[in-house]
Order: sequence, then structure tokens, then C-alpha cells
Amino acid sequence: MAVNTQIATKQMVYIQKETTNKSFIDMHYYLKRTGRMNNNFFLVLYDPGLAGVDPRDPLLSGEIKARILRECIVNYWYFLREVVRIPIQGGAAGGGTRYRLDRGSLAMNFLFTMNYNMFVELPRQFGKTTTALCRYLWVYQFGTSNSEMMFIHKDHGGSKGNLKRLKEYRDVLPSYLQMSSATGMNGKKLKVPDTVVTIEHPFNHNKITTFASARSKDQADKLGRGATMPIQYYDEFAFMLYNQYAYTAAMPAFSTASRNAKSNGAPYGVLITTTPGDLSTDHGLYAFNMRNNATQFNEAYYDYTFEKLEELYHSNTKSSFFLVRYTYQQLGAGADYFNEQCRQLENDWPKIRREILLEWSEASDNCPYTSQDLEIIKQWCHEPIRQILFGRAGQYVFDVFEDLDPRDVPIIGVDVSGATYHDSSAITVISSMTTHVTANFHCNFIPMDDLADLLYVLVKQYMPTACINCELNGVAIQRPLLVA
Repeated sequence: MAVNTQIATKQMVYIQKETTNKSFIDMHYYLKRTGRMNNNFFLVLYDPGLAGVDPRDPLLSGEIKARILRECIVNYWYFLREVVRIPIQGGAAGGGTRYRLDRGSLAMNFLFTMNYNMFVELPRQFGKTTTALCRYLWVYQFGTSNSEMMFIHKDHGGSKGNLKRLKEYRDVLPSYLQMSSATGMNGKKLKVPDTVVTIEHPFNHNKITTFASARSKDQADKLGRGATMPIQYYDEFAFMLYNQYAYTAAMPAFSTASRNAKSNGAPYGVLITTTPGDLSTDHGLYAFNMRNNATQFNEAYYDYTFEKLEELYHSNTKSSFFLVRYTYQQLGAGADYFNEQCRQLENDWPKIRREILLEWSEASDNCPYTSQDLEIIKQWCHEPIRQILFGRAGQYVFDVFEDLDPRDVPIIGVDVSGATYHDSSAITVISSMTTHVTANFHCNFIPMDDLADLLYVLVKQYMPTACINCELNGVAIQRPLLVA
């Protein structure tokens, strides 16, 4: 038994460790191994009698089917773990693969349950669209009523394709959970919208409508103003023409719709999924700036209370988004995955950098480095071995790349900015023994008081012998940075 902290009212629940979905068990042990106390919330089961019951067993009684339906309504994690299937090419009719939980999809689903806005970057073939569609299928089938969802893409074919996939996921649910048609009092089938561009649920009247990106500023403004849906899904946002105008025009209507959904306990939120765009375009640059302003998701947040998460969420006054970004290495893939994707992309390096390495690029004729120089530099880049969270809400993430020798005197360099989102305050820690960069930090919204507090805690708790060097730039002269 455990307490599920992902719901408003705490209660004792059953933890289904006997699930046959191995990816959920693997994720439980990963979080436990990395020190997360809240490591089994995605194994929650409200009806313990359903443990070991196959929702697809053709011999299920009517009572068990009703209990499974009830569990799907109240337990999104059960739906993902035990019920939903992902259709595959050449697979059996009505079948498919189990939903796979990894670090990226867990972060997305965790934030979905909190109704937070997300900006998501994952490499190709790691299921960011699958996770989004599974969430919206659950919302459409079980999660609310009389609500609307918007699917938008850089072209209408993309948003219609996402709706088509969602229907395919619905059609491989157990028949008693599909609820795709209804009959009226006269015994005739009720007519509800079900086309390639829109769909409406015959029982709860949830509706999904697809859109294409606009082709002019005026169209974008009209599109945004008509987006009165509490759930909005922007796919390939960095490639949507006039995305800034559509998104900013949509936000007043979204605010009203999401406020109504929140007051009724219904799901809401904006999801942006995209591969990195071209920074030489207005829409690519707008998406890049939105990404940079978002609060970087950290797995330490799984242990936060809802109140602390809210404090963290509101501590970023420039963005309402969490950034969910994982590399293919962080998601468990290695050289075989990378080589296979390179072959599929015909070794097109701009595409490889964008879709696999998640690099935002800008063509430039005056870059002082050759492409060979950049390749050599990238070979020395690696992920941090750990992260330290600073700030009252843990909103400032300090990356650690190497552990220091206790005899080492670390050198801390500080570049102070004005917290205006145009430049980052940065801290770099260098080993005086090896000259290696052992840790760094950068943030484009941290106030100088918080930066001073971060340095104070860093030195007092982690590096008491450090030598600090602050750059005396214009910002620092105006307001000296003092560290006790």
C-alpha cells in the first residue's frame, strides 16, 4: 500500500507490482535506484480486485467490465498500463503493442495529470506523439464531458493524421470501452460528427477538431481567436507559419476555457511537441525563445508536493510551460539506434542534428568555426552526472559533470546578466588541479539576489575552499553582487 500524491485528496491505494507491462516496473526500479521516494505512483490501482485481471479477456463478466470501466475513468495510469494498445503495421486485427513508459513519456504524463503546459523535445521514434494521443484518447473517452480539444499542425494533413491515429487507438480498445456509437429512444443510431477533420463522442459529447497552420497574419489571428478549447495540441510548432500570431491570439480564449475546466475538475492545458526548427525563420526563432523561457523539467519534481510544484510553476514569471527534453542516450538508446536513424535519414546531417540530436540550427556564413571544428567540439560534450536544485522552489538547475578531489580548490567564474531573458547569468566551476570544467549553471531569468543566494549556498554547502571570480560588467557595476 502507498499514498498516491498525484491526486488532490490523499488516500491509500494498491500498487500493482504484478503488472505484466514490464516498462512500468522498470521505471519504478529506475526511480528507486536514482533516489526518488515517489517511485510508484504510475502503478496505482484503486480497485485491488482488478490486479491480475486481463481487460481483454473475452470471458469477463459484466460486473468486471463495469469495474474496469470505472477504473479507467478515475485512473489514467491504469488506462496506460493495462488497457491501451498501440496498433502496429502487420499486427493482428484489434491488437497492438503495450504502451511503453520511459523517462520522457513519464515526465509528459506526470505533467498531464497536473494540467501543466508543456513544450516537448524528444528524438524521433520515442513516442512523443503516441503519448499525446494516448492522453487525449483517455480524455476523450473517460476524462471529462462536453469539452473540446484542438489538434493543430504545420499542415492540415498532419493534424488529420493525428486524429486518424487516435481513432485507431480507440478502435483497438476492448469493445466494451470503445463507446463509438449510440442509439436513441427510437432505436436508431444517433448521428454525431465523425469525419477526417472532427469527431464527437456520442455519449459524453467531447469533441476534437483539427486545424492547419495559417498562411497569413490575419488568418493566424482569426485561427487563434477561434481556439476556445481548454485542451490545445500544437504539433511541429517550430515549423508552423505565423505561429506567434496564432498562439498569442489563442491565449485569451484558452485562459477562459481552461479556467472553466479547472472549476469543474476537468483536464486542460497546452501541449507543444516539435523537432528543433530553423532559427533563421521567424516561426523557428519564436518557438526557440518559447522553449528557452520554459522551466526545465527535472525528475526531482516527482518528490515535490503539489503545493511546492505550484510554487515552482509560478516562480517563472515569463513562461507557463515546462520543458521536457531528453536525448536518445537518456532514453536508453545507444549507437545502434543512432546508426539506424542515420541510415533512415540517408546521412542528411542537418536532419540528423535536428531530429536525433535535438539541435536548433541557423545557417550562418560568418561562423568562425568550420564544420569539422564543431564536430570535434561536440565529441567533448556530455550529459551531467547529477544535478543540484537551488532556489526556494528548486527552479534553478546546477549541472555537475565531475566530482572534485577533496584537495582541489575549485575556481568559480560568474558572468552576471540583467535577468531580462535576453542574456543568461552563468556560473562555471573549474578544477584548479586538472583545469576541467566540473560544473556549470546558466539561467536567463534569475534575479541578482537569487544569484547571490545560489553562490552563497554553493560555497557554504558544496565548495567551501572555492575561489570566486565575478565579471565586472555593466550589470555588476550598477548593483554589486555580494557573497557573504
